[in-house]
Amino acid sequence: MADYQIFSDGACDIGFERAAEHNIQLIPFYVSIDHENYYKEILEMPLDKYFRFMTEEKGYPKTSLPSIQDYIDAFRPALEAGKDVLCLTMTRSLTASQESAMTAKAMLEEDFPNARIEVINSWVATGAQMLLLLEMARMQKNGKSLDDVIAYIEKARVDARIHFMVGDLSYLEVGGRIGKLATLSGGLLKIKPIIILKDGEIGVGGVCRARKKGLTQIADVTKKHFKETGENPAEYIATLGTNTIWDDMDHFFELAKDSAPDMEFLPHFQIGATISSHTGPGTTGFCFVKKYEYYGF
Repeated sequence: MADYQIFSDGACDIGFERAAEHNIQLIPFYVSIDHENYYKEILEMPLDKYFRFMTEEKGYPKTSLPSIQDYIDAFRPALEAGKDVLCLTMTRSLTASQESAMTAKAMLEEDFPNARIEVINSWVATGAQMLLLLEMARMQKNGKSLDDVIAYIEKARVDARIHFMVGDLSYLEVGGRIGKLATLSGGLLKIKPIIILKDGEIGVGGVCRARKKGLTQIADVTKKHFKETGENPAEYIATLGTNTIWDDMDHFFELAKDSAPDMEFLPHFQIGATISSHTGPGTTGFCFVKKYEYYGF
């Protein structure tokens, strides 16, 4: 196995147990439900408690990115063991997590001048970031070099997509992240925008009022994507995620399979606190990433 350690911020929603299985180390975001005390997601604030606050108390939680010290504390043991560091972060358009990691890199390079510390913007988040990490781990297991993995990320992040339905637009408005969706706010907060996250930026792929229609629209947006790009779904790995609503995920899975025939799907995953704080309960998405072999690695 190549001698480097893969890291990611917690926005990837891979979970600590699964990350450990693939030799990936996580640096979690912080979440607060009282806007005063912040806790590390999952480690100190279980997701069930967090989502009860959103769904039962109708609360608006806050998040905070990993600190510079968090990154230093995570990277240092790997560097002391003689390993290089490769860290994947959530898209810079949604968080300054990469900046924290880059500052930690600069500080640690003074103590470890001969080590490589690479921090890369994934251009995505949540399930797509997780899929990139799983491909990176698979490359490492198969003996691919650090340079190969970096080259893969730089290609794959261009083709990676997240097509998702915002559960409650008011969370984006309260969190100040309405951005390009500003034209949908005002008296329209009951709608459910269909969002496309690509090239590190969010865009509107459609709107709906009913969840069932929204799931169909996500599948339609995905089908349109492959038709327009000419990409082959069989070369991709995918996963479907939701945060609080699970009873229609089998239906969504059938829609997703029809929209992208021959695509490999991993088990559904739970969208975590980092993303959900801004998109609200009921957020559901389709994430896909191209496998490394199809870039010639």
